[in-house]
Amino acid sequence: MTYLFVLIGGGTGALLRHLSIRFFNTFIPVKYPLGTLFVNCLGALFIGFLINAFDGVLDAKWKPLLITGFLGGYTTFSTYSLETALYFLDGNANLAVLNLVLNNGLCLVFVLLGMALRKTLTQK
Repeated sequence: MTYLFVLIGGGTGALLRHLSIRFFNTFIPVKYPLGTLFVNCLGALFIGFLINAFDGVLDAKWKPLLITGFLGGYTTFSTYSLETALYFLDGNANLAVLNLVLNNGLCLVFVLLGMALRKTLTQK
């Protein structure tokens, strides 16, 4: 059953990633891959929020569906890595470094924000 949860979550996450990036890039058409950055930050927020939710709030059986499957399919680290490599290969080191700094820095901030948000919402 775990494999089925990962499969369903991954497919759903990948489809939502595709739709999110297309939607975002349609409304903000720039040469920088802002849609990828958006998806990575949102995925970081979700993983920060969900990661400790399995400690008593959510049943652990949901972890393969939500974390491994959905967020694994939704976040675009491989796409981000390819885009960064292509910037370097095209001789555009400035955009490559900007991509590294923004994706790594902002996603770390969003993971921490997600953790803080969950902590705030569950402390009553």
